[in-house]
Amino acid sequence: MKLRLLKDHEIKNIQNIDTENVLLLVKQGYLIMIGSFAEELIGYIGIYDLYRIDYLYIDKKYRHRGIGRQLVDLAKKYALNDLIVKNHPFFEHIGFIKENDYNIYHCNVDKRFTSYQQVQNFIASQKNRVYALTNFQHFMNDMVNPQLLLKCIHIGGTNGKGSTTNYLSSVLQKEGYKVASFTSPALVSRLDIMRINHTSIDEETIIQYANRYMQLWLDYELSMFEIEVFIAIMYFISQHVDYALFEVGLGGELDATNIITPLIAVNTNIGLDHTEYLGDTYEKIAQTKGGIIKDNVPFITAEKKQECIHVFQSICDRHHSSLLRLEPLNNIHLEQKKVIYDYKNYHVTLNTSALYQSSNSALALDILLYLRDNGYIHLSDENLLEGLYEAKWLGRFETVNEKPLMIIDGAHNKEGMQAFYESAKYYNNIKVIFSALRDKDTHAMIELLLKLTDDVTICEFDHYRAQSAQKLAEDFPVKIEKDWHKAIDEAFQHEGVVFITGSLYFLSQVRPYILSYILSKK
Repeated sequence: MKLRLLKDHEIKNIQNIDTENVLLLVKQGYLIMIGSFAEELIGYIGIYDLYRIDYLYIDKKYRHRGIGRQLVDLAKKYALNDLIVKNHPFFEHIGFIKENDYNIYHCNVDKRFTSYQQVQNFIASQKNRVYALTNFQHFMNDMVNPQLLLKCIHIGGTNGKGSTTNYLSSVLQKEGYKVASFTSPALVSRLDIMRINHTSIDEETIIQYANRYMQLWLDYELSMFEIEVFIAIMYFISQHVDYALFEVGLGGELDATNIITPLIAVNTNIGLDHTEYLGDTYEKIAQTKGGIIKDNVPFITAEKKQECIHVFQSICDRHHSSLLRLEPLNNIHLEQKKVIYDYKNYHVTLNTSALYQSSNSALALDILLYLRDNGYIHLSDENLLEGLYEAKWLGRFETVNEKPLMIIDGAHNKEGMQAFYESAKYYNNIKVIFSALRDKDTHAMIELLLKLTDDVTICEFDHYRAQSAQKLAEDFPVKIEKDWHKAIDEAFQHEGVVFITGSLYFLSQVRPYILSYILSKK
């Protein structure tokens, strides 16, 4: 006997309940229907809003075998707090307490955590498998795969994942949808990796999930990233989001986000990054990133390298999935610090001077057109273009000060630096402050920076993977200032433009410092 989430056609065949109403609730994410199967459906339970049992049915032939208790035990796993059900002797028999018109299961949570910092310390202390999925799959299977309740879009690639996700979110919100996003790394706070309509999950909610599920996470030996993906899934379900956008953390095939089954899978591009995990050629990396392709789920990419396209096509063929490709963009140019281009029948204006965002936004546009053309969303052309224009993404060619002009950009690998260079080269009197992680091709990155200017300062920052300033500098004609605070302070005297670039972890420390510095001078 197995338990799994019921599909619409199976729910239609269930008798003795208001089928149309149940279908409506399932589609909105309010009611989880879980069925128990042998050769046939032998029982089901309906959990409304993760706290109330609305239906419990066991076929007469299978009663008194513990199936009802098993289904209720599963409902308890989904309940973040107490679980209630209309009075019935069965529930009293299995430990529910009678209170007025309801039987109540009191979820007596051991409140081990009282602060968000305690939760963060606990999560960070868990095993870091980096690139595996087996444990997490086992855990989610035993939870009956709640991620299947979400309508997801899965975004992978080497660069531009966060920006593409952000463009999608901005447009869908403009149309009136409630949109969740899971992205990493965070630029401001770790809470930012889980957002609904651009509002981050709050500390109290994280504490609540940690107290409720901590023992299960330990039992299944989940890693930090797996725990965060699980929290995101359960949080998005509880908040009844219309769409959930999941950015791949690392690679694709064995990444924790690959637990989802999306409406469409996305690849922005392929670069030689994380080669120790993903492979040392474009083809090998395309193979691992193509691991998010699933049976009969279309796959769209902005990648142009033919060796990667061949890999994607082969994987798509095996999964009977269509391969969609970004078409050429036309008339890309800057006008009053805004990127403008033509794509298909659309004249697009972006509120950024980062030329590389043309590809990311066009990819988002194509995804949205696919969703609209296939009946997943309603979307007007007006909201499509306005949503693209209004999108803002911190840390991507973001202006953080006007005088002097300071722009931060998370060009964290060679391909990202090339994209940054194509936009930065239009500026004059440039000063660059740079730092990066030790597993990047920083030699090629600094070569590009020296094509922009001979005023490049190399710094260090606090991160266990950060490279030393001395090793970053090699024999390049650059300045070394280990203390990035001093480099930033001095940069405020520069009379041209200051670019601060490199690792997103570096920018996450620099950005609040600059903003607080500006505030202190007012």
